[in-house]
Amino acid sequence: MKPYDATKKQKCEICHFEISHNKQGWFTLHLKAHGLTLNEYLIKYYYHEDDLRCSYELCEKLVSLRRGKPKQHCSTSCAAKGKPLQCHVCGTKFEAQHRGTKTCSPDCAKKLKAMKIVEWHQSMSEQTKNEHFTKIIKKTAKTRKDNKTPSWNSGKTGIYSEETIEKIRAATLKQMKDHVFQKTNIERVMEEYLLEIKVNYKYSFILEKRQFDFLLAEHKLIIECDGDYWHANPKFYPDPQEWQVERIKIDHTKNEIAQNNGYRIARFWEDDILNNFEYVKCIINDLLATT
Repeated sequence: MKPYDATKKQKCEICHFEISHNKQGWFTLHLKAHGLTLNEYLIKYYYHEDDLRCSYELCEKLVSLRRGKPKQHCSTSCAAKGKPLQCHVCGTKFEAQHRGTKTCSPDCAKKLKAMKIVEWHQSMSEQTKNEHFTKIIKKTAKTRKDNKTPSWNSGKTGIYSEETIEKIRAATLKQMKDHVFQKTNIERVMEEYLLEIKVNYKYSFILEKRQFDFLLAEHKLIIECDGDYWHANPKFYPDPQEWQVERIKIDHTKNEIAQNNGYRIARFWEDDILNNFEYVKCIINDLLATT
């Protein structure tokens, strides 16, 4: 783009009138016959729209002219802005009130949080993890003691009778059936996608006294959202603890129950739901397409 120069030869693009220069304003005076100011004429006939874009890269507004030449910015606000922020997750450039903001959207904020959790898992030794969770359990116990709100089974020892276990299981199943429990973060992400693709589903489905996360009855499909820690994702827990092994056995039992009742079951790890959801969506779409 060559900025307008009043010392150069002037040619009217409307009537083809020519004059050697516009230093004394004769060309500007000529434009008045066409009902235009010099700046209006230059914007319409001389400059391309891209020549008038605001210099701040996230702004799409056009600038005005000063003495026939485009200003750098459309406003003092854009002129005062520094470089745009860049999202730490997707790389998108964005604006934010606080320069310390790291992500461009709530979705990216969730992904960044999940990435940090993954890094935290990977950076800690098994011994450190055990010490960490033991500390949390002790802190919770101390808080309950200080507030005089012990857990319902506080002080009980030994093995529960079959009758007691059955009562506990029945109460838990009733809570699940009545949707008393709050959905986990990964369950909410999964539910949002099921709503997005407008598929009918039931949350917290009970089958043979076992609870499953999502039932897609029309497709004979069950979807389970497995937390990395509680279900022992082998990516982070290649050597699961004893209680995690028991959790894995329960998951296998649930798989058998689902299959024996004619359902397909799809399990997705927390890590994939939060960090690789496109892969999760592809699997779900393939399963829905084959029914």
